[in-house]
Amino acid sequence: MVHNPLVVAALSAGLLAPLAAGMYSSNSPVLQLTGKNFNEKIIKSNHASIVEFYAPWCGHCKNLKPAYEKAAENLKGLAQVAAIDCDEDANKKTCGEYGIQGFPTLKTFKPGKNGKPVIMDYQGPRTAKGVVDAVLDLIPNHVERVNSKTVESFLQKKNETVKAILFTTKGVATPMYKSLAIDFFGSISFAQVRDKETEALAIFGVEKLPTLIVLPGGTAEGVVYDGPMKKDAMTKFLSQYAKPSDGKPAKEEKETPTSSSTSAPPPKPTFDSTIPDVPSMGAFAESCGKKICVLVITPPVAPSLAPFEKTNFYVNHIKLGFPFFQLPYATLSPQFKEALELTDTENVQMRALSAKKGWWVPYKGDANSHEDMENWMDALKLGDLHKKKLPELGSDVVTPPEPPKEEAPKEEAPKEEEPEKEAPKHEEL
Repeated sequence: MVHNPLVVAALSAGLLAPLAAGMYSSNSPVLQLTGKNFNEKIIKSNHASIVEFYAPWCGHCKNLKPAYEKAAENLKGLAQVAAIDCDEDANKKTCGEYGIQGFPTLKTFKPGKNGKPVIMDYQGPRTAKGVVDAVLDLIPNHVERVNSKTVESFLQKKNETVKAILFTTKGVATPMYKSLAIDFFGSISFAQVRDKETEALAIFGVEKLPTLIVLPGGTAEGVVYDGPMKKDAMTKFLSQYAKPSDGKPAKEEKETPTSSSTSAPPPKPTFDSTIPDVPSMGAFAESCGKKICVLVITPPVAPSLAPFEKTNFYVNHIKLGFPFFQLPYATLSPQFKEALELTDTENVQMRALSAKKGWWVPYKGDANSHEDMENWMDALKLGDLHKKKLPELGSDVVTPPEPPKEEAPKEEAPKEEEPEKEAPKHEEL
């Protein structure tokens, strides 16, 4: 092999070092982050994101790169797959703020209320499919579900604004349609009507599915989209009626206090939980051996579901179609926590399981959002969620309590708990 003496000399002198500093090239589908643009690109974004905190010299980071770039390619236009080089001095402060101690560390960012995202450690498989499946579940849903009874109220609400209605066979919005609703958030109201809503279909004369209709607003007639059901083409079509927004949700307006507001606020309603506990996997299997069941895991700070009023009211008063069981996080066996990726110790967590078919599905919505839970239930019934393999958990789900000791217990320092096919193509409507 013939070596160019100029290149060899440059390498020896370290002149080409900046070219090797970053692990991802400028044409990589992975979004490049820095300490300066992290908040703007990730924290303030209304798109779901996954961020890799890495160092270029890290062998595991290099091994992850092909799968991570493949995931980014498949999630293009749907969510953000990003990376930040923690070896760069300018980025070390940002990496420190997120407690990065090893590489690569992956964290997911799901847009939340008031501009504060829900940040979680990614504990799934480090494959393209694993990353894609996890991030798809985090995409916010700004698509309103409309049926034959509610279509009129949807049309009358903010009549001057542009509306887009998708008539489809699907019961839940696809990632692509949800991403369109994010791109045009605040400028176009998105809705979805299922094929079984025959009266709503008749109002618009819809005969084939899927069909997308845009209502420009006011008295203007609706326009039927006749192009391919692809993100770029649909974006171009919708842009004729409204400009894509920055995807930022409007800030919630605070109520202005009135003269009568000096009186004490009315007491909040409370709801006693009627969700039974799970004493063992045997008891769970007996009730859920041939059907899907949902486990509600309560955090150590509130081992009973009763304080979580909205969640408790929803699961106790809405017809869900699934048996529910309640388990305190602190009583679960370490094996069970690891198998079902139960790493959140501050909030309610939910997991749907099928003991017969050997899979489980995590709930990644807001525990206080009825809409998130309802969408999750619909997707669960339709089989539209990404299922994970249910491993052998043994006979115990709950760790039996230790017998009382006669001697006075000695104080011990608390131990820290360790948190612990191919990628799908763009999903069409």
